[in-house]
Amino acid sequence: MLNFVKIDNVSDAGYDALLHLYTSSFPQNERRSIPALEKLLANSNRFNMFILTNENGFVGFMNYWNFDHFFYIEHFAILPQFRSHKYGSEAMKIFASQAQKPIVLEVEMPRSTMAAHRIHFYERLGFYVLSNAYQQPPYDGVSFMIPMLIMSNDYHYANKHFQLIKNTLYKEVYAYAKEEDQ
Repeated sequence: MLNFVKIDNVSDAGYDALLHLYTSSFPQNERRSIPALEKLLANSNRFNMFILTNENGFVGFMNYWNFDHFFYIEHFAILPQFRSHKYGSEAMKIFASQAQKPIVLEVEMPRSTMAAHRIHFYERLGFYVLSNAYQQPPYDGVSFMIPMLIMSNDYHYANKHFQLIKNTLYKEVYAYAKEEDQ
């Protein structure tokens, strides 16, 4: 059985393991800098950071945002040695069973076997790919936009409210505004 253990600050047990998995699992352009992550952890009441544990100890982590109308999973990873043990599926099922609103996440375009595998992983858990064009803003505010796909476990909500989701992510998660939006 997986346990979700909340990380409230950088001195919490498990934070260092989370940080190592975070930096090794996501390319630099698809994650925050460590100082930006730690600032967010200390200052945002919408951002949540959890380590995933079981009898083996640390097996992974999930970072998510709790917005008024949906949850947004920003980063989710399982240690490589546990990836074929169903811990990712178990974590997502636990999270979805406790969520009282739609869940949204971003995935890479299916341009590699691993990216396609990731999409299928979420589809098996009841998530749907939206057909709307979407680009992930740069975490550093100056790099290039990254073409991504939005997935949700509530297709009808996410499709109907795609612009709200996109605007919320751009403003709250990425602190990004196009020049014409300012």
